[in-house]
Amino acid sequence: MIITLTTDFGLSDPFVGIMKGVILGITPSVQLVDITHDIRSYDILEAAFLIETTYGYFPEGTVHIVVVDPGVGSARRPIAAVSHGHRFVGPDNGVLSAILENEAYHIENNSFFLKHVSRTFHGRDVFAPVAGHVARGIPVQSLGPRIFDFIRHPLPKPCREGARIVGTVLRVDKFGNVITNLRRTDLGSEFTIRVAGLPITRLCASFSQADPGQLFAVEGSTGYIEIALNQGSAADQLRVARGAEIEVETVSANH
Repeated sequence: MIITLTTDFGLSDPFVGIMKGVILGITPSVQLVDITHDIRSYDILEAAFLIETTYGYFPEGTVHIVVVDPGVGSARRPIAAVSHGHRFVGPDNGVLSAILENEAYHIENNSFFLKHVSRTFHGRDVFAPVAGHVARGIPVQSLGPRIFDFIRHPLPKPCREGARIVGTVLRVDKFGNVITNLRRTDLGSEFTIRVAGLPITRLCASFSQADPGQLFAVEGSTGYIEIALNQGSAADQLRVARGAEIEVETVSANH
């Protein structure tokens, strides 16, 4: 059985290691996989994007823990969900909204928690032990009542405003590639993407097709259009971050 972990905890503190210790104490044979712990602090949207674009590469039945939880200790609910043959555990704050279907449960059965539950570390005391028990075979239906009012914050979609399409930066990766919410069909046969006032008109099939120092568009591995700079950081050069607006002028886009 596999459990993945996706958090904004970073690796300079012991939080991730402690969560793994809790899981292994419950199900020692589980295989633990880190998706990332470098999500920007409190960035629920980035976590939702990453889990949507990564979970499908794991076998069905995998348990995914997603903890980006600025409301920890508040009235927000811990939830577990079954979706697309996978199980997910995390806070009900929208972090799972990109993958949720209709089967979600409010985690109320505290027999699956650690004995003492901190108000500031539910990753350790709630989500890690619950995931460990689910990986051992506990059905998610036993965790608490089914809910239908779970929070959804869908990833933003590009929208048309007159003769232009307005998109959004979903994420900036480690290399400074600017991942947008645009798809190849949004660009049409001829296009101009404007980011921070700079025009980008070239779509490359790979990073190496562009000259060093040239900004260009590329269809990234997630299927979204990225703005990149060969052997450099497009985000640094453009001075953009997650949430920035992207404008597209196109001749023949499909909508």
